[in-house]
Amino acid sequence: MAIDYSRWKDIEISDDEDDTHPNIDTPSLFRWRHKARLERMAEMKEEKEKVEGGKKEVLSRVQEIEEKLSNTNLDEKDRIKLELERDNIRKQEEEYLRKEKELSDKERLAPWNIDTIGKETWSRTIVNKPKDKTSVKDASSPSVSAQPKLSEDEEHRRLLDYFSKNETLLGEMSLLKGFDAMENMLLDNPHLASEYATNWLTIEALNHAIEGDDDKMGRVAENCITIQYLLELAKSLHALSTNTNLIKSFFKKIRSAEVLYLQMYQEEVQSFKDRLRKRARDKREAYVAEAEASDKAKRVEASPGGLDPIEVLESLPEALREAFESQSMDKMFKVAETMDREVFNYHLQRCIDSGLWIPNAKEHEEKLAKEKHKEKEEGK
Repeated sequence: MAIDYSRWKDIEISDDEDDTHPNIDTPSLFRWRHKARLERMAEMKEEKEKVEGGKKEVLSRVQEIEEKLSNTNLDEKDRIKLELERDNIRKQEEEYLRKEKELSDKERLAPWNIDTIGKETWSRTIVNKPKDKTSVKDASSPSVSAQPKLSEDEEHRRLLDYFSKNETLLGEMSLLKGFDAMENMLLDNPHLASEYATNWLTIEALNHAIEGDDDKMGRVAENCITIQYLLELAKSLHALSTNTNLIKSFFKKIRSAEVLYLQMYQEEVQSFKDRLRKRARDKREAYVAEAEASDKAKRVEASPGGLDPIEVLESLPEALREAFESQSMDKMFKVAETMDREVFNYHLQRCIDSGLWIPNAKEHEEKLAKEKHKEKEEGK
């Protein structure tokens, strides 16, 4: 009997923590996705409640007006006002009904996910769940699970082994454009329809984002989302994602999907790209902060008194800082004469401790010269 794939579009990318290896460089990716999905669900719920509340108020007001209009002793002027108000409220009612239908269609077409599957929605569908069947787990397709979960070490070993064996193919697939190209690649290499592949693509997309190559990042991210959708279809059907018939059916369905659903698919891709950009920005900032901290530690270590010369320079009064930056002794003497003696001595000592000011410059130069000469002699 032919398998009905018509519900494939009702399954959202899962962030199944059990299927995600903890050693992947981007474990927070799935938490972002889950958080973003919960936020979208909360926004939809809030919007739905707002529409229902507004519609209830409108209907209540219409009922009040109708009751008043039924009064035969009503003044004609008041009657006209009430009728005008009723017509205006009727328009509001139509607008609320239109919004309600729009939200209903949006929720009906919204993909299932771990937070909504099995719960009642506005459009209730009863699905007969087939009996669990024992299936053989493909080592390169961890989305189909029928045997005990592997240890972290074994899972990590398999992941790295998969990356090593398929790096060239994964690199080629990552930059493909369009469903046709992706389908051909997966039909020729069905083992790429794997959770391991999405992990590799996620890391690759993040690397492109960190490097600032937004075009490549976007293409890799979209291909990653496409495979995630395919994996969710396989999971819902208790089938192997590497099954070529399943791959063909998936791409046939996604090409003929409703316009609204394809828009939601693109929104998911865009949301994924936005999170990658944010993660890349955070990583770059962390790298910069780490590099700055390392440079500061080296400067402090090299200073005579354990102070950072850059921080000391930036903390100097403007006149004294200008004198240091210009390396003008005349300006230094002028500042020393005009500035409060206690304040000048405080900043001067900090300059000495940080290495900005060398009290006995000539002796210092002679010492450096002797050290260089000694190093040369030892190097012979």
